[in-house]
Amino acid sequence: MEKTKIENAFNELETIIKAGAPIVEVVSYEIQRIHGFINTIAKKLNRKWYRWSQIRGLDIWDQDTKEFINKSSDTKDPEAILKVFNELEKASILILEDFHPFMDSENFHEIVRYLREISFINKEQEKTLILVQPIKRIPIELIKELPIVEVELPDREILKVIFEAVVSSYDLETSEVEESDNLIEAALGLTTMEARLAFSKAIVDSGKLTEDSISYIIKEKENIIKKKGLLEYFHPEGDLDSVGGLDILKDWLRRRGKAFKRGAKDFGLDTPRGVLLLGVPGCGKSLCAKAIAEVWNFPLLRFDLGKVYAGVVGQTEQNIRNALDIAKALAPCVLWIDEIEKGLSGVQSSNQTDSGVSARVFGTFLTWMQEKKEPVFVVATANDISQLPPELLRKGRFDEIFFVDLPSQEEREEIFKIHLIRKEREPSNFQIKKLTSRTKGFTGAEIEEVIKEGLFRAFDEDKILNTEHIISAIAETNPLSVTMGKVIAELREWAKFKAKFASSVQSDVTFSEKDLEKTDKIPKLKQELNNPFMEESL
Repeated sequence: MEKTKIENAFNELETIIKAGAPIVEVVSYEIQRIHGFINTIAKKLNRKWYRWSQIRGLDIWDQDTKEFINKSSDTKDPEAILKVFNELEKASILILEDFHPFMDSENFHEIVRYLREISFINKEQEKTLILVQPIKRIPIELIKELPIVEVELPDREILKVIFEAVVSSYDLETSEVEESDNLIEAALGLTTMEARLAFSKAIVDSGKLTEDSISYIIKEKENIIKKKGLLEYFHPEGDLDSVGGLDILKDWLRRRGKAFKRGAKDFGLDTPRGVLLLGVPGCGKSLCAKAIAEVWNFPLLRFDLGKVYAGVVGQTEQNIRNALDIAKALAPCVLWIDEIEKGLSGVQSSNQTDSGVSARVFGTFLTWMQEKKEPVFVVATANDISQLPPELLRKGRFDEIFFVDLPSQEEREEIFKIHLIRKEREPSNFQIKKLTSRTKGFTGAEIEEVIKEGLFRAFDEDKILNTEHIISAIAETNPLSVTMGKVIAELREWAKFKAKFASSVQSDVTFSEKDLEKTDKIPKLKQELNNPFMEESL
């Protein structure tokens, strides 16, 4: 059986300790799980193990009583505990919990010096110092000496252990407990402590822990993810049929969805990576992201790249890793990045403007896109292709790039019907052909808005909504195709060469020579045009 990433992390840590590494960094929020790791390793290797925190000082784990015994409360100073480590007996392990704040303290250089000295301890002493902290915080002086083990968020097996531990702590009847795959899956993406609390709150609130508790667990998870501020947990509404037009894109998504089913991997299919949707604002790109999650029955996470940036050195890079870790833990899921060009706008000038932070964030994201094995399907949307780094568009990042154009007359007819039905109006009571002919150049969002405005007008007149109410709203609307004609024309021209059109029906909106400024050459991204070695610059 293939080992889980958590088992791999455990084995990697054991191997590092056996190999005689004097100092290791373990990146994890979960001290209890790390204690479990270390206790298992210590018993196998016949070693004593200690832990240190600034609150308690130094504790030793007693294998007989199964509890920590305080050895010294006088070692709360970080420098003091590093000195104590040197004095510990052979064959011992010391965990320093949440040591990272001391890396920014006034005596930073002294601490680094002590750690560097520890890194030179003779292997034969069989002593290991383990820094357990939620973020990577390695001084540059220790980069070459300090191995890192990253522990993933709990998988299904660990969550089952938490489930059973919580249930055993309550006096519940057999009928009040139901361990199901769906219930365990609902807790994916939480730490062990968060999962324990969510299960416990469900029991306290309803007196049971069954499949009926799933909605409660998901709500708790939604609040926890929202609190972290990096991702939003969405409840998708509507399927692909609620999206007007875009038949080629919808067929492609239905086929890709089957690749997540059982047997697909054995058949030789790779796990779908994602799709990039380019096009006019308001033409259904974001609606497609929500519909995909609903049709595939996947959790939907919205990722605002702008939220990862932080003022503390190193925190921005850690934020994007944390966000991607949550997505991996929730897999299979849909990760929706709306208007991705805004989150990546500073990449090209990063080294001059932010010491390379934006470039490192982008690099982390690209590497993850390229190497991820988990079924996290990325749906990225973009309105302005010129602001996207060329590296993002390289083959292998996304499975496909689709261009979402202004809807054709046939598609506008479909969109009108969808929105009228949504407002509980019968489309046959309206002159749909007349409405579609009057809305040439309108986006789907603009069509929705004229129906809403028509409803206001009908309500104001105390009448039933009719075609004329909507037409009067249309007459007062200035569509994007008028105000952004040149931008849309350039985007459409770019898509002819580098993307697939999302619809088989060509848009009936055409642009003037002035708008298009036709050229025989393929339009370039701004970054490409800035390259002095590109053909246009020579």
